[in-house]
Amino acid sequence: MVNSKSFGYFSKDVALELKITTSSLRRWSIDLEKLGYTFERNEKEQRIYYERDFKALRELKKLLANNVAFADAVKAVVSMNLEGKNAVKSPRVFTDEIRLSKSELEELIHKTVKKAIEEEREIMFQGFEMKMNDAVEKRDRLLTTQMRKNLDEKAFEIAAAKEENKKKWWKFWD
Repeated sequence: MVNSKSFGYFSKDVALELKITTSSLRRWSIDLEKLGYTFERNEKEQRIYYERDFKALRELKKLLANNVAFADAVKAVVSMNLEGKNAVKSPRVFTDEIRLSKSELEELIHKTVKKAIEEEREIMFQGFEMKMNDAVEKRDRLLTTQMRKNLDEKAFEIAAAKEENKKKWWKFWD
């Protein structure tokens, strides 16, 4: 074993140092092992973490903090040479994928739906306003036409009445 002369740590100490939960550390360790990273184990099959492992886990935490997808971050850490040299090939860890928490996604959906509703409401109000304006304009035209018709009728009646009065006046002298 390479690290048998070094002082190792148990998961509780590593989790405290990295400021993560022991369950997160266990999950990270399992996923790293699935891709070929090896942790030393004691006689009880407990993982023993050494400085090399601290470096790997710190690097994983940094990648995750920069919104790198978990699977990509694990692949990147496994491909790194953490014994002091850089990895031979720098893996591509940044993708076009955006990661959001459930609350962030719900907030984004809420804002988007609210904006869409407000836009739809505005369009409906504009349509309603146009219909109201058209109705008012038609009513005003009809009212104006009716008033002109009534005025013309009254003018005709007045003119007829004046003509009638003239005839009566002349009849009086006959």
